[in-house]
Parts: sequence; structure tokens; C-alpha cells
Amino acid sequence: MATLTERLEADYQTAMKARDRLRVDTLRLIKAGIQRAAIEKRQPQLDDQGVTQVIAQQAKQRRETIESAKGAGRQDVLTQAEAELAILNAYLPPPLSEEALRKLVDEAVVAAGPAQGPIMKYVMSKAAGAAEGKVVSRLVAERLSKPA
Repeated sequence: MATLTERLEADYQTAMKARDRLRVDTLRLIKAGIQRAAIEKRQPQLDDQGVTQVIAQQAKQRRETIESAKGAGRQDVLTQAEAELAILNAYLPPPLSEEALRKLVDEAVVAAGPAQGPIMKYVMSKAAGAAEGKVVSRLVAERLSKPA
């Protein structure tokens, strides 16, 4: 099975041949983000988990852009950001349900203790791009506010 990096490269080549400008530009941004992250981590290349983190970070940026564009009434920016987000979501694992995240939070409390930082780190590493930090943070705060 091909790694995520290999899949991205193959899709990039296909999009170039098809002259799919939006997909080429989006995949180019992903590749640049992966390269930047690899340099920051001083590694020749990232593993699939690292690539997923980069893509999840870029998807988060697109969601923020969508919210800003809606507020500013910028339909052109909104349309482009939504199209890019759809491309990015194709490379991310399906999002975990809130119930699955609650189970991970409970598991993390047992493994890491009742401190928010270690619990967040544990859950986000297990979720690997399948959960938004805001949602996880809210669930962890709810769980920590309840008596054991």
C-alpha cells in the first residue's frame, strides 16, 4: 500500500496532466507544508502521521478562511476555500464521533492522569487528524469538571 506522501505525489501528477488548476495548487500547498514540517523536524521526510497533521492543519486554516469569508461577504474567497477544503478532506481520515472522542478522553484520563495538557496530547495523538482540537478541548474540560 502506498504511503500518503506517495498518494499525494501520484494525485499531483494526475492533476497536472488533467490541467486541474485548483487541485494542482492545493496539492502544491500540501507538499510545501510537508516539506516545511520535515525541515522543522530535521527529518528527510515525514511519516503518514506527520503528513496527516500537516493536512489537518491546512484544513483548519481553510475552515477559518470560510468563516472569515462568510462574515465579510466574500463569495469568491468562500467558494475557493470550500473547494480546497473538499480536496484536503479527501486525504484525512473520517472524523471521529463525539462518543468515540469521549471514550478516548476517558482512556486518556486513566493513562495520563487528571491534567488537561497530557490528556489533550494523548487524545490528539490517538485521533491523528480525525478530531478538531476545539472539540477535544471542550470534551476534556467537561470530563475534568465531572467527579470521577
